[in-house]
Amino acid sequence: MKRQLFVGIGVQKCATTWLYDILLDHPQVALSKLKELDFFSYHFGRGYQWYEEQFPQDRPGCLVGEISPSYFIDANVPERLQAYAPEAKLVVLLRDPVERAVSNHRHEVRLGNFHGDDISFVAGLANNPLYLEQSRYGTHLLRWLRHIPASRMLVLFQEDIDREPQAVAQQVYRFLDVDDRHVSNAVEGRSNESHVHRSRVLERARRAARDLVRLMGIDGVWRAAQKAGLQSLYRHLNRRPPEARIPPVAAATREGLRMLLAEEIRLVEEITGRSLPQWRGETPQ
Repeated sequence: MKRQLFVGIGVQKCATTWLYDILLDHPQVALSKLKELDFFSYHFGRGYQWYEEQFPQDRPGCLVGEISPSYFIDANVPERLQAYAPEAKLVVLLRDPVERAVSNHRHEVRLGNFHGDDISFVAGLANNPLYLEQSRYGTHLLRWLRHIPASRMLVLFQEDIDREPQAVAQQVYRFLDVDDRHVSNAVEGRSNESHVHRSRVLERARRAARDLVRLMGIDGVWRAAQKAGLQSLYRHLNRRPPEARIPPVAAATREGLRMLLAEEIRLVEEITGRSLPQWRGETPQ
C-alpha cells in the first residue's frame, strides 16, 4: 500500500468501536468502509487488491486505516501485516481482562450464539475457550512485539477512555500524526454497552442498515439520525440490561479468573510500565 496505514488490532470488547468512531469524522483520516475487514486473519486469501479497494479512493493524502479485533490473537497476523506494511502503526485497546471476558459472554448471548436453559457465565466459559484466550493480553502482546517495534504500537486502556475520553482521543491523534485539536462527535459516546436484545431480527436489520450507510459513504445520514433521537428510541424499544436474562457472576468466579490470569496481567504491567492494581483485584489506595 502506497499510503500510510494504521491498524487497530483489538482487543474484542475493549472499546474498538469507540476508536473507529472517533477517527471516522477526522478530516485527515480515511477509514475502511466497514470497521472490521478481518483481512489479515479470516480473508487473507482475497489478496491485497481486494484489501486496498476497501478504503476510500477519493481522499489522497489521508491516513488510511481499519480496526479488526480478530487480529490480536491470530498468530499469523503479525508476520502478514509486517510483510505488507512494514511501517504501519498499530493501536491496541485493553481493559480489565476478567471484565472483558464477562462482556464477551454477554456479547455472545446477545448475538444468539450461546443460548439454552443455562446461559450463565460459567456455562459460557465451558462452551467458548476464546473468552479466556482473548484475555491473555501479555502472551499476545509479546508475540506482536517480536514482529513490530514498540515505537509503532500504542496501547490504550478502556478505563482511561471512560474517565477522560477527549484526552485519550488526542493521544490517538498524536500517535497517528494527525491534528490533535479535532473534537470528534463520538468522543463522549460509549459504543456497544452490555445489553441483550428483545428482537435479534431487529438488531440484525439495524446492523445491516449501518453497514450499508458506511459502504455508500453517507455516514452523515447515520449521525444525523442519532442526533435526532432515533438511536435512543431504538435502544429503549429493543435493548434491556443483561441482568434481565444472564445470572450475575459470582465473586468467587471472578477471583478464580484473576488468579488464572495473574501472569498475563504482570506481563502487561511489564510491557506498558503501567501498574494495574484493579485488574489484580486490589483496592486503589
